[in-house]
Amino acid sequence: MKRKFLPIIMILVLLIGLPVQALAARPDMDEGLKYLNIGDSIAVGLSADPGMSYFELYAAYLEDSFGLDGNWPYPGAGGAYNAGVEGLDSMELLKGLQDSPQLKGLVMQADVITISIGGNNMLTPVIGAVAELYDVDPLDYDTSEEFMQALLYTIGYQGEMSWNIKLAAFTESALSSEPGSLGWMLEARTAQFLSDWPDILDEIENINPDAQIIAMTLYNPIEKDDNKALYDRYEELVRPMNMAMMRTQNRVTLARVEKASSKEADAVAFKLTWTNQMPPVLIDPHPTTLGHGIIFDALMKTRNPRSF
Repeated sequence: MKRKFLPIIMILVLLIGLPVQALAARPDMDEGLKYLNIGDSIAVGLSADPGMSYFELYAAYLEDSFGLDGNWPYPGAGGAYNAGVEGLDSMELLKGLQDSPQLKGLVMQADVITISIGGNNMLTPVIGAVAELYDVDPLDYDTSEEFMQALLYTIGYQGEMSWNIKLAAFTESALSSEPGSLGWMLEARTAQFLSDWPDILDEIENINPDAQIIAMTLYNPIEKDDNKALYDRYEELVRPMNMAMMRTQNRVTLARVEKASSKEADAVAFKLTWTNQMPPVLIDPHPTTLGHGIIFDALMKTRNPRSF
């Protein structure tokens, strides 16, 4: 009788000694997860150090914990694909999901999809307004980094007095709702996101109803102590966008980025008060390397291995 149960006892002993992760259904490398990241310049990883974007950090976590399909979406690709596009807004993502065979094909095959969208609905007009005040055209530069460096150089060259005058005009325009003002443009882009967001989820669910979707909420890049009027204005615009996302939590898992980033001033390099440092102001509203780490932490808080 003892001899009959010995193999069962040995198996139980081995299982007890294994880590919890090993008991999870980790696929073989050839049958691992397929991870797709879609969205805007935040999704691309702009302003993060190489290898430190939230996409790269999360891909490494999925690989270590569950295994990725090393031959997806093409042989040797590693199982994680970043389809983020600089400057993409919610309307453009929706159009891509509707019309792009390449994007549809990626979504159709993905097991896990992370989404960063809505930020450019707000960030692009902000950067564009500052660039217009200084007559710096982004189309004159090959990359966004070159454009940003040229804009910062021009700001520094013209000096503090010029900056303060232009910042006052910028703030007035952002607080306005008059047609043609920055505030009017931001209100229109907020309304566009509110219309697009449920349709984006519809398209993804129609293409792949089994995908695990994780979306990042939107953060306020402006510090309250730096410019309270602009901070409050941005909050007015971002809050309904986040509320729209929260109303879809039965369809998508949310990484609450706005809560985490608000506690860390250096998560975004955006400071409008003139300093004697170089550059004298910071106007990049994208997450820093620290900010991408915060997004990754928010993604980790959503993890539910059973859902994979």
